[in-house]
Formats: sequence, structure tokens, C-alpha cells
Amino acid sequence: MGKYVMGIDVGTTGSKAMVIDLGGSIVGKGYREYKLDEPKPNWVEVGAKFLVDITFEAVKEAVADSKVDPKEIEAVGFSVNRSSFCLVDEDLNVIDDKMIIWLDSRAESVMEEINSKISPERRNEITGMPGYNIFAAAKYYWVKQNEPETYAKTKYFASVDSLIMHAFGSDKFAAEISNGTVTGLMDVRTLDWNKELAEKLGFDLAKFPPLCKPAEVVGAIKAGVAEKTGLAVGTKIVAGSGDQQLAAMGAGVIKDGAVSLTIGTFGLLAIGLAKPDFAALKGLMIPSSPTLGVFEVEGPQVSGATCYRWCRDVLCPEEVSEGEAKGIDPYVLMDEKYLQKSVPGSNGVIFYSALFGSGYPTWDTNATGMFLGLRNTHTKADIVRSVIEGITLEARHILESVLAAGVVMDDVITITGGVSKSKTWCQTIADVMGRRIRTLVVSDAAVLGAAGLAAIGAGLLGNLEDFVGSMVQFGETYDPIPANVEIYSKSFEAYKAAYYGMKSQDVFAKLAALRS
Repeated sequence: MGKYVMGIDVGTTGSKAMVIDLGGSIVGKGYREYKLDEPKPNWVEVGAKFLVDITFEAVKEAVADSKVDPKEIEAVGFSVNRSSFCLVDEDLNVIDDKMIIWLDSRAESVMEEINSKISPERRNEITGMPGYNIFAAAKYYWVKQNEPETYAKTKYFASVDSLIMHAFGSDKFAAEISNGTVTGLMDVRTLDWNKELAEKLGFDLAKFPPLCKPAEVVGAIKAGVAEKTGLAVGTKIVAGSGDQQLAAMGAGVIKDGAVSLTIGTFGLLAIGLAKPDFAALKGLMIPSSPTLGVFEVEGPQVSGATCYRWCRDVLCPEEVSEGEAKGIDPYVLMDEKYLQKSVPGSNGVIFYSALFGSGYPTWDTNATGMFLGLRNTHTKADIVRSVIEGITLEARHILESVLAAGVVMDDVITITGGVSKSKTWCQTIADVMGRRIRTLVVSDAAVLGAAGLAAIGAGLLGNLEDFVGSMVQFGETYDPIPANVEIYSKSFEAYKAAYYGMKSQDVFAKLAALRS
């Protein structure tokens, strides 16, 4: 029996793979970053074949980097970005070779029509998802209404996990259940595609794939894929889950009240909750965890750390070039040159982090990013630091709104994602939230969670408790600094006032009209 498993994360802007032992240590990793296509305003796509090929490349790099015998890698599991999808025809080929990404908001044009057929409140009650345009169900409807010929030749609406498992050699074309709960078309009580929604929106339920369970073995690697990935023939292919469910799992969130914060392309505050009151938690996402029927309450950031990537690419090209030349992560250079050269509160500069609109609790597609408080005395360091602070202030808005909805959570927040590599940002999170935070030894918690399901599926571990006890390792802790907490409390009030003031004067709608 093998000594290792592999977690594969097909994210929004990159594919990552890691070979991990049963103690949770990384022995090999691979990564490929990619840019998304925006063929029209508010459309966000990526090539489906490109996505598969670049994932194969990341896997092959991880296998080579591990220097282990590929036969020792017992199984692979998948973490995928949620509510993204493609359309496949009768031959299971992707129509037009495109994946529509969750960031895409083309469905805003049909939301009024959708709401007239079935209210957002009813959709929320059925699915545990808010009735907004980023969820796949709204874009399924857009395709049906705007591209009827494409809809007619579609065999399946295929989420990322369906596409990737099929590409790796799954024995059947299937969608994993817990990831499926984020599409906005699945009943959280039956954990199946919902007939009422399908009838009200005119969907043919046969166009949605059969379902498989998290940790289910769905196939094995065959010769062609082995050549492309470096994996051994016969390696088990195990169904995973959505990236945020797995990030929470990889942070040890498997019981009531446990809480994690992911600041990634899609930021998320996740709280374990076995029996949520779906009707009372309006506006929150409540998908099933990999333990089917046990849920997690999610307060999402739509833009998240995409804002800091934008800051890197647009404001810090010199650090990108320097990093490439020296083999240093440009974010490390940005930390040293800018984050550490400004002060908590960025000398009064506030960044409103909504480059792709805002998530919970405002759910505003038209909201935009903003720099506030700029004076001629401010420096580039202030501006760059304000971006990480703005992203974190949005996370605090989510935290306070979740608490106001009556959700009870632990005092300690576990941080996942690349942000935990920056001591400056970790301390900022503790100060903004006013809570102790802790990091993970494996900060890529979604990858670790996918590897954990691979281990469970392969019979190497028994259950999620075994996974947390064996593979989840906690790192440093950060306590809030009282003087900084006071500064950020003032920043937070200004952050909220900026949004609600602009909203009250319809500024975001007026700006949206200019863009279109």
C-alpha cells in the first residue's frame, strides 16, 4: 500500500498539486498560474482544454519534485473552484472549449426574470445559496435563454470537478455532491438536483450529471494520463469537494463553531454547523461539507485576494520583474518594501476591496474598488498596505454580520491560504478582527483537504477525525495588539460608511453605466 497521496486544487487563477504523506508533510509540489479571459464586459472564462492541460503540468511537476516512486502515491483527490462550469455534448466534449468562471456576472441581465419565476427567498430555502448572479444556476438560465442552440446540444452542465475527474480517467461522468450544493440548483435536504427549481426555470434535469460522494473512488489512472502526469497506472482517482469546503476541512473545521478564514481569490469565513436554520441565515452560503448532511456557514468575499494580485500586477511590476530575476516571490518583496514601511491604518488610506463586486453581506455586483483618503503626503507603501487592510476589513464586515445573524463560533480563527506566509498580514488580521488567529503548517488547506479525502477513499485513513488528527498541523498564533485594534475599529467604520454612502447615492450604478 502506498505511503503518499496527492491533493490537486484547480483554482480560479491557478492549478496546484502536492504529494503529501500521511503525517501531513509536503514532499513534492507543482503550480501553474493562469489568467482569465474577459471576452465581453462582465464575462469571465478560461479555456477548458487549457485548464486540463495546465493541471496535468502541475501534477507532473509535483510528482517529479517529490522524487518518490509514483507507485507509492496511492490516490489523488480534487479541490475545485465552485459554481464554474462548462457545457459538454453527447460525446462529452466541451462545447466551444470554454469554462464559465464563477466571477462571471453575465446573468445579471436575467436575474429579474429568474426572480419572477421563483423568488430569491425560496431559492435560498431550497439550496442554501443566496439568489445572486455568481451562482451557476443563474448562468445555466442565461445560456438557456440566450444560446438556445447551445443548450439544445448540451448533454451535461459540467462543473470543474466533472471535467477534471473525466479528464483524469473517471469511470463515469459525474458531479460530486458537496461541490454541487454551491451551484444553486441542489436541494440541501435531499442532496440531489431539485425538481421544483428545474420546473420553474425550465431546465431539463437530465442535463445535470449523476452524482458521486466525497472520498468515493471513481476510477484509476490509465496509460495516457500517466504519461501526461507522471502518476502511475492504477493510481486511484477519488472524488473531492469544493475548494472552500476542503479549505475548511484542511483547517480542522469539522465540528460546530470551529471557524476558518480563507483570504484567497475567493475569500471566505467558514463556520462548522451541523443543523443550520436556513431561513434565518439569509444571504449566507450554506453548502454541505464533505461529511454529507453536515453543513458549514460561509460568508464570502467575491473579490478577496484577487485585489492584491491586481495590486501586484498593476502597481508593483518592478517587484514582479525583480522576483522573476532573483527567484523570489514578488509578494515577499512587496511585504518588505511596502507593507513593512507603512503603519497600521496606512496613514489614513482605505481601500474598498470590490474589484469584482462585493459578497456577503452587501451582495452588490455593481460595487467597485476604491482608494479613499488619499493626500499628497501618502506614499506607495501606504497605498499597497491599504490593499491588504481593505481585504481584511471586508472580512471583518462578514464576521460581524455572521455574528449578528446569531451564529456562534469559537474565539480562535484559523487562517488558510497564501496570506498566512506574511507575518505582516497575519498580524493585521488579528488586529482588524480583534481575535487570536492561528496559521497552518500546510497553508494550502484546500490541497491538504483534497489529499485527506484521497487518503480516506483509498482506505489509508478512516474518517475526517482521523484526517485532522493525522494530517492537520497548526502553526504560529497571533494575538491582537490593542493599539492597532483601536486604529482598525475607526478604519472599519469609515470602510462601511464609504460603501453605504456611495450606495445611497447610486454612485455604483452610475459607474456601471459608464463601463457599459
